[in-house]
Amino acid sequence: MAQSLSVRLASDPASSVPLLKRAERFAVLGEPLGEAIAGEAVFELIADGQVVGAFTLGINETASGRQIHCAAAGGRPGFDLVGTMARFAEHEAHRIGARQLVTHTKRRGLVRRLEREGYRVAGFILTKDTA
Repeated sequence: MAQSLSVRLASDPASSVPLLKRAERFAVLGEPLGEAIAGEAVFELIADGQVVGAFTLGINETASGRQIHCAAAGGRPGFDLVGTMARFAEHEAHRIGARQLVTHTKRRGLVRRLEREGYRVAGFILTKDTA
């Protein structure tokens, strides 16, 4: 049974770090969590008064317009975190006049899930270790 989730700005972003750290192993560019989320707002997903997930949103100003970027998200299993986060991010994009939502992931399942929310793959990042 799907539980209803609400979203709120984290009053203590540091308390959300354990949930956000779950995303660290999926970091596309391998940056440490602290670097990835620097300057981003931290939001909590709430079910029955308990924090069950967390995600970040930041704003990028680009030549083609404003973007909202999610650098990290994580949570406990058993909740539709992705759908709730995606809908909240879209609401925020409309609210501030952002033209695009952006995120990076190594998780193919997350790509499929976000595609169902209207996201599209915009490219690929290739890396090769030289040392």
